[in-house]
Amino acid sequence: MEHNFWDLPENPEEAFLVLEDRYRRECEDAVSKAGEHDILSVYYTDYIAQVLGAAEELEIVEAAFNDEVPRIENVDFSTYQFFSKRVKHYVTRLQIRHGRRIQGHSVRFDLSAKTKVHHLLAQVRDIFLKLEVEEKKRESLLTKLNILEKEVDLNRTRYDAYAALVIEVAEVTGKAVERSKILDLLDAVARVFGTSKNDDRPQLPAPKTPKRIEHKRSDMDDDIPF
Repeated sequence: MEHNFWDLPENPEEAFLVLEDRYRRECEDAVSKAGEHDILSVYYTDYIAQVLGAAEELEIVEAAFNDEVPRIENVDFSTYQFFSKRVKHYVTRLQIRHGRRIQGHSVRFDLSAKTKVHHLLAQVRDIFLKLEVEEKKRESLLTKLNILEKEVDLNRTRYDAYAALVIEVAEVTGKAVERSKILDLLDAVARVFGTSKNDDRPQLPAPKTPKRIEHKRSDMDDDIPF
């Protein structure tokens, strides 16, 4: 099956996650559709070869995979299972690492913030559609805008998605930006990011009132003149 690789994430670890998931699904799909006389080891070997190739090209050096593709005649389900378990172990580590990294470079929008950002981005879209630019440039702008709109609907929105749109606007529209409200709208979006970022910070628990030590009255208290 042919694939486009131009849209892979720039980060090697994130790209590996995308590719491994793609190759595993293809392998499982091929095995499930295989006929009685099909040799399943071909599909298992393809998966192993693809994962190793991706890891090598992306320079995933910490992955504890086999260093060579096994011969087809030596591959069976147990070979595939052993290899895929090692891959799954590494993928789990990457997913956790990526999730923690994203949390530090993203913000959580509440419903009100999401609604406001979508309203602002809808206005940006209208301007993009009216800009006097090459169609290829317009498509590039709309692509970055679509990515940000999808991000806003997620649990957390990455700052990178907003930055990518701003950079694309600066590179594509040029002087046309001066004749539009794009920058004002994007500034408004940035303010929503800022407000939501402050609200997203973990709140420290209120300090506990120190417990007062109760004074126990004794007979000596009667002798004290104050």
